[in-house]
Amino acid sequence: MQTAFQKIFLLVFLLTGYCSDAQVKFTASISPSEIGKDDYAEFKLLVENAKEVQQIIPPGLKDFIIISGPNQESGMTMINGVVKKYIALSFVLKPRTVGSFIIPAASAKTDAGNHTSNKVKLKVTARSTGNNNPGINAYRNPFVGADPFVEPAPRSAYNDYILRKGEDSQDKIQKNMFVHVEVDKKSCYVGEPVVASYKLYTRLKSESNMIKNPSFNGFSVLDLQQPNDMNYRTEKFEGRDYNVYTIRKVQLYPLLAGNLELGIAEIENNVRFIKEAYVNTRPDIFDDMFGDFVDAAIPPEGTENVKMSMQSKPLTVLVKPLPEANRPFSFKGAVGKFEISAQVEKDKFSTDDAGKMAVIISGAGNLQMINAPELAWPQGIEGFDSKATDDLYKGTVPVSGRKIFEFPFTVSKPGIYRLPAVEFGFFDVKDAQYKTIATLPIEVTVARGLGKPKMTIAETGSKPKRNYLTRFFHNRLRVVSLFAVLIILGLVFWLKRDRKKENQVSEKLVAKELKIVAANKIAEEDPVEEFLLAQDNPLVLAEECLQQDDANLFYTQLNLGLKNYLVKKLGIAVQDLSRKNIAEQIDLKGISNETSVKLQELIDEVEWQLYTPMTNHEKMKGMYERAHDLIQMINTCRS
Repeated sequence: MQTAFQKIFLLVFLLTGYCSDAQVKFTASISPSEIGKDDYAEFKLLVENAKEVQQIIPPGLKDFIIISGPNQESGMTMINGVVKKYIALSFVLKPRTVGSFIIPAASAKTDAGNHTSNKVKLKVTARSTGNNNPGINAYRNPFVGADPFVEPAPRSAYNDYILRKGEDSQDKIQKNMFVHVEVDKKSCYVGEPVVASYKLYTRLKSESNMIKNPSFNGFSVLDLQQPNDMNYRTEKFEGRDYNVYTIRKVQLYPLLAGNLELGIAEIENNVRFIKEAYVNTRPDIFDDMFGDFVDAAIPPEGTENVKMSMQSKPLTVLVKPLPEANRPFSFKGAVGKFEISAQVEKDKFSTDDAGKMAVIISGAGNLQMINAPELAWPQGIEGFDSKATDDLYKGTVPVSGRKIFEFPFTVSKPGIYRLPAVEFGFFDVKDAQYKTIATLPIEVTVARGLGKPKMTIAETGSKPKRNYLTRFFHNRLRVVSLFAVLIILGLVFWLKRDRKKENQVSEKLVAKELKIVAANKIAEEDPVEEFLLAQDNPLVLAEECLQQDDANLFYTQLNLGLKNYLVKKLGIAVQDLSRKNIAEQIDLKGISNETSVKLQELIDEVEWQLYTPMTNHEKMKGMYERAHDLIQMINTCRS
């Protein structure tokens, strides 16, 4: 019984631990939610607060062309002083056709269990929505704003890809190719963006691929470059000209103070050298205006291909904490320059209707990280959770645009109500000081209604209408309590069933022991009578134990059955039964010496199984068959 209570305690403890880890969130989002058929959208899967993310399984994306991804991102966010860890998987998608699409839920496996994300909707129109204009979307059309008929700048021609006699190819690669990371500033405030560019500098001919994306722990990340953008330009580095490819460009929003290190990018390069000996035999090879294409016709003996991976050097950014002095109460982490306004959907309605107030924060800064401001509703008005809508331009530095928070509310009594001003505090990096802005108060008039139910909650989605099952499971404590009770009842049932089985086994063991005692008593008092009871098969009790796979009872019954048979067959008293007497009587009966030896070996093996602590189940059937065959052989011999 003590073991049962230990099991119950362990399960309740595990359930309590489950509740403490229930804060792991797995969400899906797509930005923007409406695009043109030639535009791009970013689909992101975000796991928050998990100690370990074992697997993220994206949904099917058959209606889209995957321009880039999956791209992994990890880091931490700090909102209102609360630090949360996250891991994200993102894709850049281009729609195959117009229409409204629902991207199914994804699944993830973490240390806290299995999780399912929400579904997301994307509307694709025939006309561009403006998300492919410069500065609107980081993944815009590469031809927008540029003349496609203008020839690109010619690549600078270097002859470093000629491998001369005695030169080491790997040493030459290190001198003429490297990965470099640049930032627009090496010191900033928390929430102030830093632009980081990872570039490949080269004077060689190569095919290069990024095999490790840099991680940006401690930053919120927004990409600024078109995926697979292979445009290049010529730059000078330490007095030498290079062809420069930007392999990744991001704007980073630091989430906490300190020396934050930018992740390392690793590039795998397949570098192709042309041997000097081959060049000397073809002096006109570089005179062809299509020289790059002629390279493909160079025979293998004229080239040398080298594969080499290289990494960028670590770079640290000093992130300064925001000052504590003069920090306004309404400050919640906004950094940049902003404006605020508010408006109501209707300033006159009845108590049957529901009101809606929108607070709009616009400007430039860490808009994507701004949360809803706090509202002080006057007495008589009941407010509900807000719904946020982003209208952001992520291609600008810092992010610009606006964020709209819709606050639904209801009024129970008619009258004139004054919605107070909403304050919003932010840190202005340019002026290095906190600023507070506020909306104007809004007055609404509410008339007496007819008592109809209000539909605001369902319409706004803040508190959706829920059926009985949803309301029941909304309370986590009830769910845990229900599971705990069910598990405890299951344990009680399980223990009762095990107890019943144990009683049944005990009864069978007692019955078998009684049979053994009775058999021993019969053998001692009258072995002839015992033999007569089992004259058809003296091993009948051993056979029964064999069918039940009971090894201990089997070897006991086999020993008794075999010896009782010999007592009767050979005419030896029970107290005189020994190996010597058995051998003498068998010889007198005219039974072969071979049979005598086999009988003695069988008796020795049976006694060995009786006195060894571990009985052998595998030998049971074989030993029974040997005993049965020996009895048949002895019976066929003449007495």
